[in-house]
Amino acid sequence: MNDANPFAVKAWVPHDYQRRGMEWLVTHPAGALFFWPGMGKTSTTLASILQLKAFGYPARTLVLAPLRVAQAVWRNEALKWAEFQHLKIGLAHGPDKEHILYDPKYDIVLLNYEGLQWACPLLLKANPFMILVCDELPKLKHTNTKRFKAVKNVLPSFKFRWGLTGTPVANGLLDLFGEIYILDLGQRFGRYITHYRLTYFHQKPYDKWTWHISPNSAERIHAKLADLAMYVDPEEVLKLPPISHIQLPVDLPSAALKQYRLLEQAAIIQLSDNVLTAANAAVLTGKLRQFASGALYTNAEREFEVVHTAKLEALEDLVEELAGEPLLLAYNYEHELQRILKVYPNALVLKGGMSGNATNEVLSTWNMGSCPLLCAQADVIAHGLNLQTGGNAIVWFSQTYNMETYTQVIARLYRQGQKKHVRIYHLIANETIDADIQQILGYKDITQMQLFAYLTKSLIEKK
Repeated sequence: MNDANPFAVKAWVPHDYQRRGMEWLVTHPAGALFFWPGMGKTSTTLASILQLKAFGYPARTLVLAPLRVAQAVWRNEALKWAEFQHLKIGLAHGPDKEHILYDPKYDIVLLNYEGLQWACPLLLKANPFMILVCDELPKLKHTNTKRFKAVKNVLPSFKFRWGLTGTPVANGLLDLFGEIYILDLGQRFGRYITHYRLTYFHQKPYDKWTWHISPNSAERIHAKLADLAMYVDPEEVLKLPPISHIQLPVDLPSAALKQYRLLEQAAIIQLSDNVLTAANAAVLTGKLRQFASGALYTNAEREFEVVHTAKLEALEDLVEELAGEPLLLAYNYEHELQRILKVYPNALVLKGGMSGNATNEVLSTWNMGSCPLLCAQADVIAHGLNLQTGGNAIVWFSQTYNMETYTQVIARLYRQGQKKHVRIYHLIANETIDADIQQILGYKDITQMQLFAYLTKSLIEKK
């Protein structure tokens, strides 16, 4: 996989925090690095694998990663640095996937998370790997998923299990159970998520669906991670430029706002040719988010009807203000993209299902700084892309509840190598769900920062 080398090879000179990260991993068979995107967790892990080899371990490694990350990031890191040139890396994907999984010539085999369902039954019979690396560890946070259930039984056959992420609790401390189980097999939080919930969380009489953190539970959870996870504050070790979050309030036309309130209160709305109803709270939330962005899907075929153009007009104002400065636009719904492209037909697009060549062509244009507007589906660009050389401004056309996605999208620009002040714009439709989402993201960020603060304090006390 790494026979041809397009990179100018240079020596890998680790930062001090990367040296500490190597020491952490090789001395923690169950260990995690909570490194912000762009801090070099991939190269740190590669160096840790080599260190174990130097200690005499047969350090053959299976890396789980999102497909885009598996295809590009790990391979490129191995090619970039002289110290990793001799590592043979294979991608277990495509028609030869089973052969690659077991081919002994590969020191490291990359497997996308979707591949766990075919690979794990094979690994249960014969596991040739000593190390399991879970890149973007939150991909395994949900214990009821097929990928988690597939990997669970094979975990004990790995001598080392490492997790890598910059956003371990992006959506709350409940996320931790599945992530930490992957590493320690239930030693810290128990074998079952039910036990974890009942121990550290509670429900309210009027809300049987939501779990709330119990008093003093956050501190107890943090303490259990002190000997497992290492966190490094990027602002302390990287010379990152300033970052600003700017809300751009958008007033909906009075008629549209009346429609929105009717939908919000009665879960029903009359459009020109359609009457739409929301069957439950989740569906209603989705429709309110769509309405705030300017359109609603009207049927299963994803046809839509425009309900206002206020956000499009606000976007036009922002683009005019930037006067050709590159702008990365994050969207969530396909109808948003279709409407935006009617106004900006020459905008470049990154979305799911694009070929590797098409994606690389878009990325190349953007990173040359010659792309005034790049529209990107938020979930698609959340991992594995370096966009910091092409621009320093992001606009969220619509908001997302997912703190991990939100943080990771921003990290495409706000990462090592960015030289300019990063600006994050939010188009917020006044008197709508947009403001609620911003508030929830703030709560989630506080939760994650509290965990990071504890781990930082714990590491200092150990020195």
